[in-house]
Amino acid sequence: MLSNIPRLNMRFTQPMISVHTQLGKLEAHSTPAELHSEARLPRSNRHWTQPSVEIDQYPSRHSYGFTNHTDFAREHGQQGFSDLSKTTSRWTQEAWDNVENSGKKGKKPVEQRYDSKLRQEIEQSKNWHITTELIPDPVIKFHPIEAVGEPDFGDVSIKIDAKSFAETNFTPGKVETYLQQKADVKRWVTEGKYDIYA
Repeated sequence: MLSNIPRLNMRFTQPMISVHTQLGKLEAHSTPAELHSEARLPRSNRHWTQPSVEIDQYPSRHSYGFTNHTDFAREHGQQGFSDLSKTTSRWTQEAWDNVENSGKKGKKPVEQRYDSKLRQEIEQSKNWHITTELIPDPVIKFHPIEAVGEPDFGDVSIKIDAKSFAETNFTPGKVETYLQQKADVKRWVTEGKYDIYA
């Protein structure tokens, strides 16, 4: 009789929650430093000059009449002004002499001045004399061989290009939860025994 008694079978399924995690990630990239250098090689920059001789013959040539423009202007410039003043004064006196005496009887101012000037030149020619002077030696300058030039010690310049901060990229972490299995209750009836394999 007991074998026909109905049995209530129950099966419980528990809920299951799953968690999926993704860790945060920090990436840092650094740019390598770059070294730049420029070098200028040292050089002596020294050389020897050629010997030279300078001969200035002007003092000797000037003593026998060769004069450059500067010395000629210095020596004769003032004389020109003086001669101009004397000539202007003489011509003025001769003009007044011509005005006053040309019309007078027995007066011939132009001929008289010419005769007077001719007599003066004859008297001066009797008093000519020669002056001798020593001709100065030329000026000689000798420039010996010389070492000239300044040495160049060269130069080395160094430049470093580097970034002060690294390039970073941060990926934040994630946590995801989801219901993998729902809770469930199954019920069924068997006769005489429980169904333990259901």
